[in-house]
Amino acid sequence: MAESNTAPTPAPRPRPGCFGTLALTLLAVVIIGGIVVWKVVDAGFGLKWLAEHFQKSSITEVFRENVRRIVSTNGDVLELATLESEETVTKFDSKTLFDVVYLGTTESEIRAMVVYRYHLKLSDDWSLSVRDGRCMVIAPAIRPSLPPAIRTETMEKKSAAGWLRFNAAENLSELEKGLTALLEKRAATPGKIRSVREAARLSVAKFVHAWVLKEQKDLEQGGIREIVVVFPDEAGAKNEAEALKQPATLHLEVKAD
Repeated sequence: MAESNTAPTPAPRPRPGCFGTLALTLLAVVIIGGIVVWKVVDAGFGLKWLAEHFQKSSITEVFRENVRRIVSTNGDVLELATLESEETVTKFDSKTLFDVVYLGTTESEIRAMVVYRYHLKLSDDWSLSVRDGRCMVIAPAIRPSLPPAIRTETMEKKSAAGWLRFNAAENLSELEKGLTALLEKRAATPGKIRSVREAARLSVAKFVHAWVLKEQKDLEQGGIREIVVVFPDEAGAKNEAEALKQPATLHLEVKAD
């Protein structure tokens, strides 16, 4: 009987079983867990990395929650700054006869110290973001608190009638009646707003620090070094490059690890 020259078929390789799959899974978990632990534990980077990622996702939400709580308990106004200024208001009343004969001008004047107060509405739009240790705040607009307070003890009045006029007292009385309305208009002028802007900016920064960062210890420990506040009418509110140029409004004391 002739012998067969056919080579024997090799046995199939054994596939990895459940034990091998479990071992690979455990190895992957160990590697990923090690990376996460390194980021969290590492004193120079871990806490900062964790806090920055937390800040970007939740700082505005945390602030809005605080604002809602404040609005519900203490009203919708955050007082920012006061400005005391000596104001002079004058009323002229000229008259002619048949537009030909000049009868004179009555001039009345009131001078007094006026206290202007400024605030913002907590329910208006806010924007907070964190980048490279800076908490950037776009705050609501500065508003005058009306009416301004007139310090009546400082008030000085005078009125003089023209050479053919006899209405000095009447002209002064009309000026007094319209005094509050005139001062309210002055309170909202750009010049007055500019006068209190820096004081208002600092008040906003302290408010944000007290109601957000102070309550969120992780944020402070994450390395926020300063708070920067801009208002809606400033270039930094609409242009990121300008916002980055804005000097710090409030420097924070970062706690050592």
